[in-house]
Amino acid sequence: MNKIKRHTELVLASIGFLLIIISYLVYEIDDKVFLGLVGTVATLYFGSIKYRIENDKLFKELFQEFNSRYDDRFNDLINELNNDNERELNQKERNLIIDYLNLCSEEYLWRSKNRIPKNVWNSWKAGINENLKIKQVKSVYENEISSENKKKSFYGLVEELKK
Repeated sequence: MNKIKRHTELVLASIGFLLIIISYLVYEIDDKVFLGLVGTVATLYFGSIKYRIENDKLFKELFQEFNSRYDDRFNDLINELNNDNERELNQKERNLIIDYLNLCSEEYLWRSKNRIPKNVWNSWKAGINENLKIKQVKSVYENEISSENKKKSFYGLVEELKK
């Protein structure tokens, strides 16, 4: 089943070509109509492949950008806070956590647009939920979602994290 899912375009195009050939032979449709139908199916087939390739390229760019931003800016602070739950945050660190939460919101926005695959999002969501267990991160997060208007700036992430 998984192979069929990965090759949906090929399966549909093959069925389309088969139906066109059967129609051509059984109903003796005009050669121009036959060629037009073959061209239409071929165009749809190659267009869908091109769409999938472009979607994969966009995902790769987003994936690399999000991971790079996380590693470059947030990883060290998150790890430090995870090891010291009594540490007081300075304003720069508080702002960095807000930036992290904004990154998470951006990731979810792209997931909601189906640009991030479900399995990748589930992995990221698990990481976000783990990071929200860190006392300082949770405190900043709760402050950032303390009103309905503030919640709206998270593009639906708040509701998603409750699932």
